[in-house]
Amino acid sequence: MRAVSDFIIGTTAVRIVDTGRRIRVIDVEKQAEKKQFKKTVVATILAAALSFGTCLTVVNYQNSQTLLDKQVYSLKTEIDTLERENKILEKKTEEEQLSYNKIYKKALAMGMDFPTKGQVKEYKYKKGTAIHMYRVPG
Repeated sequence: MRAVSDFIIGTTAVRIVDTGRRIRVIDVEKQAEKKQFKKTVVATILAAALSFGTCLTVVNYQNSQTLLDKQVYSLKTEIDTLERENKILEKKTEEEQLSYNKIYKKALAMGMDFPTKGQVKEYKYKKGTAIHMYRVPG
């Protein structure tokens, strides 16, 4: 059985607790100060942990931002390079476009022949009918 008694000795409030096995004399004011100190320590530890977690999160976001900025810069550089290469290829394509006369002269120089009279076949067709083409053996 637990018995609790409160007394005032001089200017000090004292609580006497009898637990059955031993008797404890507790200074009420000091006990309240200890409780307040413990609460303060716990609150400080929680605030420090929260601040540390927030700092880690901010550093992580900044690191992610830096990595993304580097990737964006790399991609922009790649885009600029590809655009320059594309312009060069477009200029080459424009320069290499041949006219009909150039193609004709080049084909003749490479040995192009015209068909002989026996190789040309003529046929008649009616407007709106399908035309079938066959290979001519020869």
